[in-house]
Amino acid sequence: MHQPTFDVDAASILFNLSGYRVVTASPALGGERLRQVVIETTTGEGACPSCGVLSSRVHARPVQHVKDVACGGERLDVLVRKRRYACREALCPRRSFTEETEQLPARARVTTRLAEQVISACRSEPRAVSRVADEADLSWPTVMRMLTTTLDLDTGVDRRHVKRLGVDEHRFRTVRYLRDPDTHAVRRVEPWSIVFTDLDDGAILDVVDGRRGKVVTSWLAARPRWWRRRVQTVALDMSSEFRAAVRKALPKARVSVDHWHVVRLANEMITKVRRRRVWELHERRGRATDTPWKYRKLLTCAGDRLTVRQRTKLQEILAEDVELAVAWGIKEHVRQVLTARDTSSFQRHWAALQRAVRATRLPEPAALFRTLRAWRRELLTFCRTRITNARTEAANLTAKTIKRVGRGYRNHRNYRCRIIGYAPRPIAA
Repeated sequence: MHQPTFDVDAASILFNLSGYRVVTASPALGGERLRQVVIETTTGEGACPSCGVLSSRVHARPVQHVKDVACGGERLDVLVRKRRYACREALCPRRSFTEETEQLPARARVTTRLAEQVISACRSEPRAVSRVADEADLSWPTVMRMLTTTLDLDTGVDRRHVKRLGVDEHRFRTVRYLRDPDTHAVRRVEPWSIVFTDLDDGAILDVVDGRRGKVVTSWLAARPRWWRRRVQTVALDMSSEFRAAVRKALPKARVSVDHWHVVRLANEMITKVRRRRVWELHERRGRATDTPWKYRKLLTCAGDRLTVRQRTKLQEILAEDVELAVAWGIKEHVRQVLTARDTSSFQRHWAALQRAVRATRLPEPAALFRTLRAWRRELLTFCRTRITNARTEAANLTAKTIKRVGRGYRNHRNYRCRIIGYAPRPIAA
């Protein structure tokens, strides 16, 4: 029985491209940079794409350069010797056709296994697309086109039961200044993106271009009615515009404010008091010789987490300035409010904070308390549910990492594709 010899060909086994055998292999000579390999298919016939009739009559043998994975640790100049078959069906409008395989579909210049390797490299870690393209000896647009056409960017958000929703924004690219061609007025454009996440598992639901509350309202309004009714809690930072948008689109959902932003406001308050006191006492900025400036980070630390040595040093700092001591005490009252777990303890700590703020005439604590009073209901929701926006912040960190590694993106569609296609994060489906 006849047995083809190329089945045991060593070069074909090493090259290991399914459905192909190595015809010739030559080393790099002269000015050539890569070793050259000529391959062809192992089949001797093909089916016409129009009529489906098998044909083994070879009309021509065109040669085409293709990109393939590295073999033996180095890139090869791969030439495919294709067969153009003549269609044997007289009534078929197609006179000839070129053979197609799984590794090299019609008009493909990149093998399927190289495309899978490139997509896997982009999905496994937040690498720059340009670095992946350089390793595969491809261009950036080619790799990006593979991602946008191959990856499924539908996260299935409308089929997902979301009970706790996270909303947060981050800067998509640098600020631009555009001039109106009619009025010649220059306006500032800040490209931002809003990330929606499922707080139960951290899955990224969508990445939307924009920052305003109207974008949040439009995205939530596009969801089915049953989907909106299932959302029980929405966690976000202290953005009044986002809060108004959520209350409009999800009137029955509770809004929880992230406690990290509340603590940041309290720390900013004590920092403003410290800076103001330095100007009032010394008429200059703080210096290393000033004790409050030297230990400025100690003022923002949690009082119940300080060591004995840190507490002693803090008492010395606060003893030098009464106003700074009052501001530090109010900051600690704010932290006590956030430790509440039920309504009664929240009301008790809130009353203590209110008495402390009313007992002083400092403008900074009064401004802080006005902000907290506007977010009192959201603070109570956080204390009772302990739902934070941490998973949304983690998704934002991933997006920022991808943006920084890639040195920024100008197209939001490519930016969204890169974030959604990042495999280590949970996929919403």
